[in-house]
Amino acid sequence: MKKQTMLMVMMALTIVLSGCAKTESTNTPASQVSKTENPNSAADMDKGGVKKNVVDTSGNGNIETINIKVMTPDVSAPARANNFIEAANSLNEKLEKENSKQRVQVEAIVKSVKDDEFKQQFIFASKSDNANDIYATGYSNIGWMANGDYLLPLTGIEKEPVFQNQMPGYWDAVSWNKQVWGVIQDTEARPIFFNKNVLKKLGWTDQQIADLPKKSENGEFTLADMTDLAKKAVDSKVVNSGLMLTAGGKDLPVIFFNHGTEVYDASQGKYVLDKSHLKTTFEYLNNAVSQGMLSKGFVSESKDDMLKTLINDEGLFLQAGVWDEAKWRTRGMHKVTGNVTSEYVMNNIGAMVMPVANKDQKPVTVSNPWVYVVSKDTKYPDLVKRLLVEVSAPKLQAEHGLQSSHIPFTKEGQQYETVKKDPWLNYVSYLTQYSKFMPNDPNEPKFEKIMKDATQNVVSGSMTTDEAVDWMGKQMKIDLGEVIEK
Repeated sequence: MKKQTMLMVMMALTIVLSGCAKTESTNTPASQVSKTENPNSAADMDKGGVKKNVVDTSGNGNIETINIKVMTPDVSAPARANNFIEAANSLNEKLEKENSKQRVQVEAIVKSVKDDEFKQQFIFASKSDNANDIYATGYSNIGWMANGDYLLPLTGIEKEPVFQNQMPGYWDAVSWNKQVWGVIQDTEARPIFFNKNVLKKLGWTDQQIADLPKKSENGEFTLADMTDLAKKAVDSKVVNSGLMLTAGGKDLPVIFFNHGTEVYDASQGKYVLDKSHLKTTFEYLNNAVSQGMLSKGFVSESKDDMLKTLINDEGLFLQAGVWDEAKWRTRGMHKVTGNVTSEYVMNNIGAMVMPVANKDQKPVTVSNPWVYVVSKDTKYPDLVKRLLVEVSAPKLQAEHGLQSSHIPFTKEGQQYETVKKDPWLNYVSYLTQYSKFMPNDPNEPKFEKIMKDATQNVVSGSMTTDEAVDWMGKQMKIDLGEVIEK
């Protein structure tokens, strides 16, 4: 009886959660987008909504309209869904030339959903046959989605011409268990931003500031140099925050990779407990907190607050993403002007790869490319695959990149005229050559949490560095199974 009751509750919850997209469609009627309108209007930023392309069936009553739903949980980059409006129009023109009786109408759903809630909704929707046809999501979700038998394998799509000049190594990000499960949507990098006005207050010249990114890339400006400078800025009361690190699941690993920490052995499919480098990283973070350069609560602090601190000349260094430049342009973070232009950002904020911990090492950043995945239950796999090809066109990559400050993932996208003219994307695109990826493993979210919890325990003083390493080892064995100890 108890089991039956639980089943009914789960079914009810499934209907409620998986029906969210349907409810939104009812409460927020889909706006029809004509061929003359811009489906990626900047007015959509941070608002979300639902859009549909117009399907012209006049003069041909035998046309079948195929409805395909695309959903992104990230309202700060609405083109991830809205680009499908133009992709559908392009596909429909080809279907007409092929004398096909089918036309595609896309329902592009842009809805703000936090990561844990997104995962829950995705699972419930999939199990109740209410999944959308296509989802935009971070690449690291592919492991558990594919392992859970929620996705349609897309192996073979990599042969399409539009993907031939994709950035090297990026098929690995959408592959798991020898199958391709998605296509790349964009890419990015996580540099260290620096405030040029604060550096000038510390006595730096314009030339020294201009040279800083190259010196960081070459190892002439090290992590120790950056830390010392952050301490000087705080001690001299030029800023309140010398160094701000973000602790998102793909942000926090950068500082660990920078200290040489290994986290995963892809050949064995096992996580690595790299004791010595974990300890070295924890010691660096602990010292930075104890000396006042890094906030004791940085693990839980809001990145938006950090971005406000930097753009208002109240902080010196900030680890963030290249896409965060768009937030300064659109979220009113400057105390005087609200939004700022890209020109303002370029004049006042610089970006560099995180300075190396050791001079003889190669710089590193972490990329978290977004991808498109397809529900295994889609009724139209062939049309969906063709939509993925259309939406990967260089022009649409460029429109998304310019709107949200993300980097196109193919050579043609990166060389698209509007991208080449964009000063910010040109300034930061070189950073992707230093990209590392977190493992595309079903247990990756669990590892992220273990690393974050251990870091929180160290910087809060709840654990010593040795205790944190030991705790990580025990927790990894509980949550991840067998691990490789170094």
